[in-house]
Amino acid sequence: MRQLAIWFVLRYFRFFARIALFVHRPLVLGIAGSVGKTSTKYVLSHILSAAGKTAVTSGNSETGIPLGILGIALHGYSPLQWLLAMALCPFKIFHLRRVKFLVAEMGIDDPYPPKNMTYLLSIVEPDIAVLVTESVAHTMQFDKVLTDAERALPDGQRIERLVAAIANEDAKMAMTQRCSAIIYNADSSFITGALARGVPTRVKRIHFGHAHDASFRYRSYDVSPDRTAFSFTDKRLTHSLGIRGYALPEEYREVFAAALLAAREAGVSIETGIESLNRGFALPKGRASVLNGIGNSTIIDSSYNASRASTVAFLKLMNTLKEKTGRPTVMLFGDMRELGEETKAEHETVFEHMPGTIDYLFCVGPLTKEYILPAAQSSPFQRVKWFSDAVSAGSYLAQHLPERSLVLVKGSQNGIFLEEAIKFILADPQDAGKLCRQEKYWKKGF
Repeated sequence: MRQLAIWFVLRYFRFFARIALFVHRPLVLGIAGSVGKTSTKYVLSHILSAAGKTAVTSGNSETGIPLGILGIALHGYSPLQWLLAMALCPFKIFHLRRVKFLVAEMGIDDPYPPKNMTYLLSIVEPDIAVLVTESVAHTMQFDKVLTDAERALPDGQRIERLVAAIANEDAKMAMTQRCSAIIYNADSSFITGALARGVPTRVKRIHFGHAHDASFRYRSYDVSPDRTAFSFTDKRLTHSLGIRGYALPEEYREVFAAALLAAREAGVSIETGIESLNRGFALPKGRASVLNGIGNSTIIDSSYNASRASTVAFLKLMNTLKEKTGRPTVMLFGDMRELGEETKAEHETVFEHMPGTIDYLFCVGPLTKEYILPAAQSSPFQRVKWFSDAVSAGSYLAQHLPERSLVLVKGSQNGIFLEEAIKFILADPQDAGKLCRQEKYWKKGF
């Protein structure tokens, strides 16, 4: 009975979202991939907003996408909130009125409906598809597509099969009747392999990466604790981009390249896009924000979520900053969740990048206790401690944070909530408003 009710609600939301799209017909830009979707969404919407009214789906799931199209925000997930959302649907089909661009983040958590790409495409088909990066994230449900023989493969080979399955699912965005162009990361063999199977020849292919023949080629990267600069080559022209207030890993070049190319395909030139970003751009809270900490420390707040790829990227960033500044490095690391059978291997892979880069390691959650702590205790860190929750970790750090340290905060959102630890080490307590998940729904457990 419960499953029947869920399917009814999903189809109800989808019905009204499709009416809204049919009535208003905005240009739809869909974004998929394991890492970088949300950042790409915000960069792209920032660029497009200068060229016309732009709407963004707040969520990326089977419920978040239709509710985002209708402009309905949930304030919690109680039955009353769902009923209220359903009641609003008929009155919100005009939410896209005069909207020129709709940017839809499309996240998959399962190979089967309603959490796969096939179902999301039944809600909205992008005119322009964007594939950023594929890696082992949200793979727990994709374990089911492996055969018994594949499950018995060594970790590396099994992970490759999983990522390939995820990439194949995401690539379906470019295989619809509506899609006219696909912007993709040509450095990812998983993405290029997936696109080689079934993308219609009429779909324009635009790629970015290191290759000489890339439509948009990476050129240079420079970072300091409060500014990140990238440059790209486009048909022998060099474009420079500077983002103030953020210490971004080099891998964010993929986010900016994807967004700039997608905007160009939508009618906004690269020059205009870069000018808009250089004037002022902000990522959502908890994604590489730079905050002032106690003891003249600098906090790099990436507490919103964590996967192996993004965590390794931030560890490389910390190594670069450590070499440039000579300051001590601290990492507050929380569990990486929803990894299924790959949980152990993914945590161990992340740990390989910590010694030599991180001086003080503090961990939160049962997975870090099981897979990180034993190895860390026999490694050359100046200090290693584990905490059962973020508040305990924050309370300890408030008394023991090294002077002038660079602090990286990284962990999954499911039950970890490392932003609560950051509150204890902010130089200005008012900066707590700059942290993620401070809404009433998230705060009820603290």
